Amino acid sequence: MNCNLAFILTASSFLPLAFCEPPLAIKLNCEVPALQKWSEETHALLVRWHPRISNLLPTDGFKVTRVFELRIKKTQKGVGATSGSTITISSHWIEKHPDDVGLAVHELVHVIQAYPSANPSWVTEGIADYIRWAIFEGKPQSWFPLPDKPSGYKNGYRIAGGFLLWLETDKAAGIVKKLNTAMRQKKYSDEIFKVSTGRSLDELWNDYRGKK
Repeated sequence: MNCNLAFILTASSFLPLAFCEPPLAIKLNCEVPALQKWSEETHALLVRWHPRISNLLPTDGFKVTRVFELRIKKTQKGVGATSGSTITISSHWIEKHPDDVGLAVHELVHVIQAYPSANPSWVTEGIADYIRWAIFEGKPQSWFPLPDKPSGYKNGYRIAGGFLLWLETDKAAGIVKKLNTAMRQKKYSDEIFKVSTGRSLDELWNDYRGKK
């Protein structure tokens, strides 16, 4: 266990404050020897980004998992998925798209989210893609796709990620943190948007559509 020990100097004594947390342990399981280097580099990336993403998605009293697995599965199917504390990435996808390390970041967000239920899925996947594309990849607002239809945010992923970026930037800074906490506590409601901005979720979506 790694402990950082701090001291507060008072008139009479030093008062120790210990901040201790279990070490970060990411097991690497690569089933394709040709992808070993990619796996090791991605593993190192997750080590660097785990604390950053954890700090972006805090919840009082919630302990983010620090022990999980990165598995590169030998398969011709799928892309990437997270089940519990295991991130699985398909070998055929990485063989064709070796630069797609952001995929692993998206899945890392799911490990950190640890929601008891993924519903509504657009929030779960929207937050993961917001962090992947807006924070990790640094994509500008104009890059995100925007379907011109009511409630298009329900498509999730990049569409919802762009919507969340717009909300964070223009309407309600900190709303991603609020949504994340609500999802962890099984308290999600569309009313969060009304309380945070004074406008309903669908009204905000229409505002977003009109902006672009």
